Amino acid sequence: MGKYLSYAAGFKLKAVQYALQHGNLAANRHFGFGATSIHYWREQDEELKVTKTTRRAFRGAKTGRYPNVEEQLVRHIRELGQDSCAVSLDIVQTEACRIARVQRIEAKKFKASSGWTTHFMRRHGLAL
Repeated sequence: MGKYLSYAAGFKLKAVQYALQHGNLAANRHFGFGATSIHYWREQDEELKVTKTTRRAFRGAKTGRYPNVEEQLVRHIRELGQDSCAVSLDIVQTEACRIARVQRIEAKKFKASSGWTTHFMRRHGLAL
């Protein structure tokens, strides 16, 4: 069974530039990676340019499914922090559900689970 290899964004950009000048097949031979990789990286070219060059996996932007809810929730949490109020995961979950109801998002579609709350906090650089 073959090894899985990962490449940094900087390496991918070099390979894409080489492929633009010399062709995909030449880039595959020169750098020694799979033939389909260069096609995929050429599609990701713009995204790779704006990400850190050391990043290996690029799976797209890390945004939640309901950005309006998250924006309001971040604002609310920061206001609580400025007022020196303690913020718990329960408070975050309750407020997220309240904001979702106000925005008429169905309860079946939006669930502020503990996993969602943890990922939300990580996405926005928040800590309890």
